[in-house]
Amino acid sequence: MYRRYTLDEVKHKIMSLLQGNSAGLSGVELAEKTGINRMTMSKYLNVLLTLGLVRRKKAGPVNIWYLNSGITDLEFPINYLEIQQNYMTATFQNDPDKSHGVILSALNSTPDKIKVLSEVIIPTYNTLNELYDRGRLGETERTSILTTLAETIELIKFNSQVESTMQNAHVLFVAGSEDRIVLAKSGALELKMLGWNSSYIGNVERLIDPFFDIDFQRYIIKSWNEKRGLMILCIFSSQESSLRFLSLAASSLKSKLKGELYTVIFTTSELAKRHEDIGADAAFNNLQSLVEWCEKKYSTYRG
Repeated sequence: MYRRYTLDEVKHKIMSLLQGNSAGLSGVELAEKTGINRMTMSKYLNVLLTLGLVRRKKAGPVNIWYLNSGITDLEFPINYLEIQQNYMTATFQNDPDKSHGVILSALNSTPDKIKVLSEVIIPTYNTLNELYDRGRLGETERTSILTTLAETIELIKFNSQVESTMQNAHVLFVAGSEDRIVLAKSGALELKMLGWNSSYIGNVERLIDPFFDIDFQRYIIKSWNEKRGLMILCIFSSQESSLRFLSLAASSLKSKLKGELYTVIFTTSELAKRHEDIGADAAFNNLQSLVEWCEKKYSTYRG
C-alpha cells in the first residue's frame, strides 16, 4: 500500500543518512535506504535544496547529495540555550553562513519557530546593543551583525508555514529608526506565525519630510481600505520625532477606515511613558509584551 510521508518525516530520514557522510549519497541510494520511491525522494530533495538544508553535486549523470555546511539534525526537544550560544558565537565572529546554518538546524528540529525568534534572535540583538553601548563594537561591525540578524529573520520566515490566518486581525509594522529594524521585523513575523494578517513596511526614517504623512496615509488606506476588524499599526523607533510624526499621521485615519485602528509605539522606556503625548494608544519596550497586548486585544474584540 502506498504511504504518504510528511515533509518532516522525510527530512529527518534524509538528514540522518547524510549527517557525517562526507562522500554523500545519490537520490537512488537515499530512496533505497529509506524505502521511499525515487520520484517522491527526488521531489523532497529539491524541497530541502530550496530550504538550504542540502546541496547537490553532479557526478556524471547522477546527483550526489550532501548535508549543507553547518547543518545538523538536532535531538528533540532542542536546547535553545545551546542554539543561542552557537548562534551568538558565529554571529559575533562575523560568520553569517555558520550563523544561518545554526538557525536552519534549529528550524529543522523544532515545530516551534517562534521560540527560535524569542530565545535566539532577540537575545543576540540585546547582546549586540549592550556591547555597542559599552564601546566593544564599532559602527561597521554593528551594521554587519544587524544585517546578519535581519537576514536570519527572513530565513525563519521562508522556513515557516502558517496553518491558517485569523479573520479581522490586521497589523502593520514600520521602523522609524535603523536600530529598531530587527525588532520590527521580528514582531511582524511572530504575529504572522500566530495567524495575523501581518506585514512589515520597512524603515521610513529617511523618507520623513513635511509631505510624507500624505504618502504614509495613502499606503495605509490602500492596505486596509476594504478590510474590517482590528487594525494595529506598530511603530518602532528610538527617535521621538519619527514616533510623533507617524503616530499622528496614522491616528488621523481612525474615522476613515472601516476597522478599529490602534496606534502602538515600540521605543525606549522613557519615551514609552509619554506615549499619549506622542499620539499613540499604547507603548512598549518589550517585544513579548507587545505581542501579548495584540493577542489580548483580538481576544476581546467584538467588532
